[in-house]
Amino acid sequence: MEHPAPTGPVQPDLPTLPAGKIRKPIRAGKKTARPKTVSTTPGLQQTDLFALPLPPLPRSHFLPDEIRLSLVPAPEKLPPAGEDCFLYMVVSQNHAQHLMATGLPLNRRAPLMLTERAGIVAWLAKTAETTACDAHNMPVVLKLKRSLVAQALELEPDHTAEFATPCYLLSGN
Repeated sequence: MEHPAPTGPVQPDLPTLPAGKIRKPIRAGKKTARPKTVSTTPGLQQTDLFALPLPPLPRSHFLPDEIRLSLVPAPEKLPPAGEDCFLYMVVSQNHAQHLMATGLPLNRRAPLMLTERAGIVAWLAKTAETTACDAHNMPVVLKLKRSLVAQALELEPDHTAEFATPCYLLSGN
């Protein structure tokens, strides 16, 4: 039994329907309302994502009081040997006043360098060689509590080798 050739456009990639199997056209009719099913047992509800607290923003700076940032009045009187619970930085007097007022910024692109007590003398000597000192540009030494910034430190190998004592970058990781 052969099927008659279909009339109209030929679509060779589609198979022909067997005789007697005709699809019913889809009717656009009235939509019947389905009864709503109400659950009598309390089900699990999805958590409202807008009600959840936001994750904390990445830290952008340390406040001066928070890390016990202070000026070292006479750095030449500090014993150079030994390790203590502070880290030190040598900056200009103007920059020190700014840091004491606003705190230490955390910036991965421009991290602040810190050293241990034994590196202060070498850092002061290097600063004296490289910068011209006037009344507002005199180098001063700031100290801060090591344990309060430990999570934001990374080792700085170049200055560690130059100063012969560990130096760190305050980058915030």
